[in-house]
Amino acid sequence: MTRSKPQPNLISGSAGTNADSRSHILRKRGVAGLVVSAALLSFANAAAALTVHVQSKPPVRQNLHVAFRAGRLPERGYYYAVIVLKPYRGYTRRSPPPCSISSDMSRTDYGYPSPDGAVSLALTPAKSSTGHWCRGGSYEGAIYAVPHAPPCESTYPCRAEPYGPPSPCWSVEGRRVCGVVALPRQYSYPDGLPRPLASGTTIVGRFAVTFPRR
Repeated sequence: MTRSKPQPNLISGSAGTNADSRSHILRKRGVAGLVVSAALLSFANAAAALTVHVQSKPPVRQNLHVAFRAGRLPERGYYYAVIVLKPYRGYTRRSPPPCSISSDMSRTDYGYPSPDGAVSLALTPAKSSTGHWCRGGSYEGAIYAVPHAPPCESTYPCRAEPYGPPSPCWSVEGRRVCGVVALPRQYSYPDGLPRPLASGTTIVGRFAVTFPRR
């Protein structure tokens, strides 16, 4: 009597293939997790607490300049600065001062570190009756780090979310930037620093500045 040869165990073979497939998927997920973790670590290192240098005796009729050193941010990220006026001479929300209550949040410098890590930003006074900073006014300031590129880098006007309506775009050192960092309705005197529009934004440095009385 001839015995038939045992047939291959197809079920066992299929299970082995599925196991290999699951192992491959897990390896891919592990690599993806490492990439995400590395990106987050890079952002955390680049956005460590900064020491901000503010120009001394800033004129009330000129832009305010601040500087600091920082690492590059992931995904062509950028830095920007904002200052807001602290309570000033008895003025109120209903009766704000005639001078600039903040930096211009619709035309804000976007900063990218140079090879040595240096970043310089200029803050323009917001529109006001006087057209300049408040004399003797004290302002609270912050440096913001955004871990991704601006939503509008090469078109004008900028119609990308969340920066609508169109924001003023212009060229800085050959780079197209769009500087709406907070909508007008999101800030009013004497509120503190505004909530940023860009997702993932973190405050990485704080500073203060007081303008001369004369």
